[in-house]
Amino acid sequence: MSSKSSLVLVSIISLLFINACQIKDRGNVYGYDFNTANIKYEITGSSYGTSDVWIKGENKKIHNQITNESLDGSKQIINTILIQKKDKLYTLDVDKKSGYLTTQPMYQELKNMSPEERKNALTADVIRDMRSDEEKAEGPLKPEKSEVIAGQTCDLYTSSAMLKTCVWQGIPLKAVASLPEYGIHTETLAKSIELNIDIPDSEFDIPQDYQINEIN
Repeated sequence: MSSKSSLVLVSIISLLFINACQIKDRGNVYGYDFNTANIKYEITGSSYGTSDVWIKGENKKIHNQITNESLDGSKQIINTILIQKKDKLYTLDVDKKSGYLTTQPMYQELKNMSPEERKNALTADVIRDMRSDEEKAEGPLKPEKSEVIAGQTCDLYTSSAMLKTCVWQGIPLKAVASLPEYGIHTETLAKSIELNIDIPDSEFDIPQDYQINEIN
């Protein structure tokens, strides 16, 4: 599998979770029906591995450990951590102990929206709504059916020919990504969900021995 297709896959997996949230009329942008969560995912298909997600208030952490295997049998291992603190997003390479910091403009935009507008905007972002502007103007994409995954009921959306997503409280519990032009067919599935557990604030600290570059 080429490095380009690997980056496409990691982008799909990571973006599914970074902006995922269910908006309530609370004091912060990312308000859930729970205080904390740890969700463990299994990734299977042309790429395979795990993704662990921790959520606490406006802080999120995603640890992706993914192996991409090409047709000739060669493998590429991706070991990355993404940490979001409000509008700041750190993308870390665990093996190189380096990373970069970017600002999430969507965070500030959401603060100026009503709760319903935020919910619709973030759901569209999570499911990667690929419809035309005219189709989007007709209203939010409707779910096709419901599924039970890891003990929770989620709504299944087909947002394009390449992506199906099952969403619970704005959080994707299943994502099926198909990119034939890159030889990709991968399923990301939640295997366990723990709610309202003790997660220390230090879980979201940036390791001091990492070299971080800021990108504007």
